[in-house]
Amino acid sequence: MMKFHALASAALLLTAAPPVLAQADSAQGWISHPEAGPEARPIVLHFRRAFDLKARPASFPVRVTADNRFILYVNGRRVASGPSAGDIDHWREESIDLAPFLQRGGNVIAATVWNGVKPLSLPRDATPAQITAAQGASLFTSTAPLFQQSVATGFRLIAGQEGPAIGTGTPGWRVKRDAGRGFANGWRQVKNWYYVAGNPETIDASKAEFDFAGAQEKGGGWLDAVPAPQAAGRTLVADRLPQQSHVPVPAGKVVRTGLPAAMAFPGRPVTIPANSKATLLIQRDAMVAAYPELSVTGGRGARIRMLWAEALYDEKNRKGDRNLIGDRKPIGIWDIFIADGQPRRFAPLWWRTWRFAEITVETADQPLTLQGLRAFETGYPFEQVGQFSSDDPQLQKIFDIGWRTARIDAHETYMDTAYWEQLQYAGDTRLQMLISYAVAGDPRLAEQAIDAFAASNVDGGLIEGAWPTRGNNVIAPFALLWVGMLDDWRMRQPDPAPIVRNIGRMRQIIDWFKPYQTASGLLKKNPQWNFIDWVGQPATDRDIFPSYSRDRQESCLMSALWLGALQQGAAIEAAFGDAANGQRYGGMAQQLKAAIRQHCWVPARGLFADNPDGGRFSQHMNALAILYDVASREEARGIIDKIVAPGKGIDAPEGITQVSYYFAWYLAQALVHAGESGRYLALLDTWRDLLKLNYTTWPEERDGSGQGGQAMSTRSDSHAWSAHPTADLLGIVAGIGPDAPGYARLKVEPAPGSLRQLHATAATPSGPVSVRYQKAGGTWKVEIRRPKDLPGDFLWNGKRYPLTRTTTKLTVPVR
Repeated sequence: MMKFHALASAALLLTAAPPVLAQADSAQGWISHPEAGPEARPIVLHFRRAFDLKARPASFPVRVTADNRFILYVNGRRVASGPSAGDIDHWREESIDLAPFLQRGGNVIAATVWNGVKPLSLPRDATPAQITAAQGASLFTSTAPLFQQSVATGFRLIAGQEGPAIGTGTPGWRVKRDAGRGFANGWRQVKNWYYVAGNPETIDASKAEFDFAGAQEKGGGWLDAVPAPQAAGRTLVADRLPQQSHVPVPAGKVVRTGLPAAMAFPGRPVTIPANSKATLLIQRDAMVAAYPELSVTGGRGARIRMLWAEALYDEKNRKGDRNLIGDRKPIGIWDIFIADGQPRRFAPLWWRTWRFAEITVETADQPLTLQGLRAFETGYPFEQVGQFSSDDPQLQKIFDIGWRTARIDAHETYMDTAYWEQLQYAGDTRLQMLISYAVAGDPRLAEQAIDAFAASNVDGGLIEGAWPTRGNNVIAPFALLWVGMLDDWRMRQPDPAPIVRNIGRMRQIIDWFKPYQTASGLLKKNPQWNFIDWVGQPATDRDIFPSYSRDRQESCLMSALWLGALQQGAAIEAAFGDAANGQRYGGMAQQLKAAIRQHCWVPARGLFADNPDGGRFSQHMNALAILYDVASREEARGIIDKIVAPGKGIDAPEGITQVSYYFAWYLAQALVHAGESGRYLALLDTWRDLLKLNYTTWPEERDGSGQGGQAMSTRSDSHAWSAHPTADLLGIVAGIGPDAPGYARLKVEPAPGSLRQLHATAATPSGPVSVRYQKAGGTWKVEIRRPKDLPGDFLWNGKRYPLTRTTTKLTVPVR
């Protein structure tokens, strides 16, 4: 998601972490460099601790954290990185067993720690407006991703009692400031687009430290590390996420260069002559989020620029077919490496996202040899369980591209885009969680997201639109979608703990909207940014979506979103909370439903209007009216006919505001709720059109509808909010889903449409469920495999067929 409204809200207020997770931080163990004060940021430090072992231990547990980031090495090997992204009141601490990397005799634990978060320059009594203005100005000078927060630069390693005393609270730790590494501002590099993700880096090999993790301390500048009690002003929580993956993958191949010998790179080295310039454009088969590593020799004084891009652009900054090369140019952030004549491996500290990389070399009086380019893919270590294949091969491509997009945008948090922002937004995250459940069956990253948003408390009960962040971007509707996250968990996960510990936050959010309910029963315009979807052309259309009535500033669309949260809150209260409160929410929902029906239904159109004036209509409003039972089932089918243009995917007929790729998920769920699942595959014509442009991950918006309504290509080519068909191919087309809260019961209700055969597997908390459908004449041959402890039914033509065996085979008539 992108966010030009991000600077409009007030200062942050944080709630306490769940008591079972938090532990008091103490000054003991935090160490730093004598020069690492706030004025020294950005700063890169190297720490090391040498020690001897009489024998290799069976286990050697340590707890590690840093402000802001660390990479941990043992005997020269990279073993971990972190801490996972959190906020000041929920600072992550990694638990790592170092035993596999230790040896008898001499050992060295080393860490690179960096902090690019520049403190805001504010008066002691700064007002919220002053804070917001300072935060906005800092975006143009920031040298750290916006999701990173900071107290003070430091490093902390706590070792167990069974081993030698080598924690950072003991003597022996040494530290060196790396004068050869620095950071730049990515927004200033890309200029035309909102960029707040991992910052560009500069490495000057003549000043940088490359041997800090070796067996011996080399070079000057090493000092005894000093205590850093100022770094202890936070609350530590145990990080329950696994380490991010770090797996070698191909970096790509050269597809354009003026140096013929370079076409073989990176498979073969290439030498750039002295006093010359060469450019190599490298293309990968598919987008990747990875740590790059460029190996060079020679070339003292040579300047190397590595630019990272999702796509190539023509002279008008349009993308088009993502496979076209020609004379098109990459646009993106870049790192700078300066060679010192020695064999070096240049590697930025943070990962990069790219489909295209451009290496530009300018040599001085020595030739430079590019020895190789390596890439180590990173991200949350999901293991794929879900699969989808059918007699329509395009559907498998849609499934696979969606899963790649979901993985690229899943790291220590979910991310809206791995390239441009790397921020966890509630609206995006809800859909990403559903993909994780269905394809990987791993709920840990989803649980992190639920707790993270709950910890951001602004304006008396709302959540931040994205969290964690140093900025402010309160999106009121996203708070309501967070309630939807809880309800999704209620249905799909058996552990009630994330709901139980956050039910109080749910009440704050739902009740926050109550003061804005008018005498008519509808919601009037509330403070904060009421973003629902990127829709409309030109920009002025976006400014009036959602729209409000002229007299009382009421919105049917915002009322419908609140209605959904009330219904979900009632179900959650009934299951895990206060029954009386659940009844209260249920009663409020019924009254609100009646108000929407009374003031928003336009009989002449057979549609619900976006506001009581009845002049604006959208797919959004009508999809929500179906989904939350404002429309009857009979009305719902007629509404769908009026809001979906036949043969045009998710497009709407003229005069109706249409959903983006993102909000199309709610349109799809409305089809299912209306008993029209068979129409779902037609919606995917929109994604079939994307296949023609050779996307390898899904975009943020449609080309031609860029930020602010500019006539340009979509900013982001890696936006997981567009990847929801991957989950719905399993849940709607293959029909695999929960039939009771906690996924206590299985329902298999397929919607194969025109397909003749289909094979799919979906993850569930009990294990994988696989289905196979084969059309034979006037019948379907059905085979369903399920875990033995997961009861369920097959639903077809309004009839239930109990799944009495772990493998059930059926023959049913074609509808």
